[in-house]
Amino acid sequence: MSEDRATVYANAAGLLLRLGYAARFDPAWVGANGPRPVAALVTDAPPVVVGYAVAMVAEDPEPHLPDHSAKTRRANPGKAGDPQFAFWA
Repeated sequence: MSEDRATVYANAAGLLLRLGYAARFDPAWVGANGPRPVAALVTDAPPVVVGYAVAMVAEDPEPHLPDHSAKTRRANPGKAGDPQFAFWA
């Protein structure tokens, strides 16, 4: 049985939250130049930590490891906080 990307990214977001990062799963994230929505993991965690989170929660992490990323708009414009990036495969 193969797990879907939405489940993996939602579980990875939960793990990242428990590790102290801001994180959420966005099932229909659209980048500034994106032609279509993609399932994305939006977080302020560094890429290596995102890969770790995906690897820890997925039965078979290889197909779910993000190979694209883009900076996102701030969740709360005008407030302090690390920049967030969307990661997707």
